[in-house]
Amino acid sequence: MGKHLRKYSVCTNCDFEFAQAQPDNFCPRCGQENHDLNVPFKHVALELLEGTIHYDSKFWITLKYLLFYPGKLTNEFHRGRRMGYVPPIRLYVFISFVFFFLLSLRIGHVEGGEQIIGKQLRKAPMQVDSLITQATPQTPDSIRNIVRERLEEKNLKMDSLLVADSKAEQYNFATLDSIPPHASNAQLDSALTAFKVKQHNWFTRGVLQKSADFQRLTRNELIAKGLKYLSLMMFVLMPVFALLLKLVFYRAKRFYMEHLIFSIHLHCFYFVLYILYMLTLYLFTSIDLFGWVNLLGFLYLFFGLRRVFKRGYLRTFFNMATLLFLYLIAGVTTLLLGLVVSLAV
Repeated sequence: MGKHLRKYSVCTNCDFEFAQAQPDNFCPRCGQENHDLNVPFKHVALELLEGTIHYDSKFWITLKYLLFYPGKLTNEFHRGRRMGYVPPIRLYVFISFVFFFLLSLRIGHVEGGEQIIGKQLRKAPMQVDSLITQATPQTPDSIRNIVRERLEEKNLKMDSLLVADSKAEQYNFATLDSIPPHASNAQLDSALTAFKVKQHNWFTRGVLQKSADFQRLTRNELIAKGLKYLSLMMFVLMPVFALLLKLVFYRAKRFYMEHLIFSIHLHCFYFVLYILYMLTLYLFTSIDLFGWVNLLGFLYLFFGLRRVFKRGYLRTFFNMATLLFLYLIAGVTTLLLGLVVSLAV
């Protein structure tokens, strides 16, 4: 597909006259881009797609090999045959954008009044004094007074992302809600004492502060934060997966960049796979293919590894099992590091 840029015959900035047959993209006199921005929306959309992923035959060929020929795109890239395909980074950016956009819509979807992430807790009115008396004797008076004020203010009708099954849990949630953002160490220590936590250090204070902040999040805020963290985590784990590939297949004598290209293509496939899965949930609400989707993902990884690294079936299976085990450890470690960093900030 040719470029969709509409060009002027004369520079609109310095009146330089371009060659009539083929006007330049930039003015040789002043350097301004020779591009008419007053165009229909369809033209802008085509140009945006073209600039992002080269929306032409390259895209369809790339998508065909990505979906139905595991590892083929990676092999083509290693052989130097790159001109006929969408570059891996551009492909990842476009597909991941579509994935997280649809995921945000899916998570925000409400079916029959039941929410996908958590249940909004509508606490029934209760006698505040009867609830306060259930606090432990060790609870400082300062915390008891703050909790009393919070409960009287909201009369236990506050929305929460956590579900309370007892009066004690309701009191604990109210105690969390009483902790202000950026609370002082003294306030956090008092709350820790109320929760019978003996260790008062930066970690326990940080966990308590994050828990209180989490308690105050609305559903939309939680979704936004979760999607932001998930996208960042996936982006971080993609090069980590490539490093694990190099470790597991160290005898293949491949450069790290070769493993990284395979990792990018693999993550792109998974994004497309779960995009299709989410679309099936909208089209066929009574059918859930989540188990089959995951099975297809494992099969794709298996045949992709076999095509790229040219190992036997049994050896490829054990290599894949080792790779997934290490990737699980890397994922858990990334979550914990993210928690520690968030507590330290």
